Amino acid sequence: MENGYFRTVLLVEDEGLTRSAMKSLILASEPQLSIDEADGFDQAISRIESKSYDLLFLDYRLSGDRTGLDLLKWLKERDHEIHCIMLSNQDDRVTVFECIKNGACGFISKASEEGGAVFQDALRTILSGRIYLPNTVLGKGGFRPQPTSNTRGIPVETLNLPPRLTETLRCVLQGLSNKAIAKKMNITENTAKEYSSDLLARFNVTRRTFLIVEMARRGVEIPKAPQNPST
Repeated sequence: MENGYFRTVLLVEDEGLTRSAMKSLILASEPQLSIDEADGFDQAISRIESKSYDLLFLDYRLSGDRTGLDLLKWLKERDHEIHCIMLSNQDDRVTVFECIKNGACGFISKASEEGGAVFQDALRTILSGRIYLPNTVLGKGGFRPQPTSNTRGIPVETLNLPPRLTETLRCVLQGLSNKAIAKKMNITENTAKEYSSDLLARFNVTRRTFLIVEMARRGVEIPKAPQNPST
């Protein structure tokens, strides 16, 4: 399938066979993607500092002293605009929410016995511009999870948001902080906080993590970057 969101991908996984299998599955879904690999924290940083990536698959547990969560925090501290998908055998709510809080835009469970089928299902969702999260966090709430096998999501226009809130939602779903949102939208950080708070109120949630979960439940597509952002 051809996607309008991602072109360059970095796989960070310390097990070579798993990394190779992931790469094959991704290319089977989207042959046009350019995919690089890293076997751990240091190599991933070296790749990221030398090349721009727009999609990152990151294993939670890496060999050595640094974890995938450490890399996720490193990216957040530097306001890197990389759509980061965490992968882990731990898919409890605490772990998933911790990753989202630190900037992850999705989470794929490696605990399922179905393995590759789960990853393919997640790929279809992610490459179609939606948020993929495990059922451990999607099982409750006002909206039932959308069938992830669908290739089409819910257009963001159906949310009836003002243009600036749509742009803010896009940034939030990419895991950007208010500081990064302010810089990207050329507004003050206080204004970014106001926009973020407005989004939380509109969707009746109290935290950014819950907003991301709500968008995943609804199957909402991440808004694409406007060519001429309004002011």
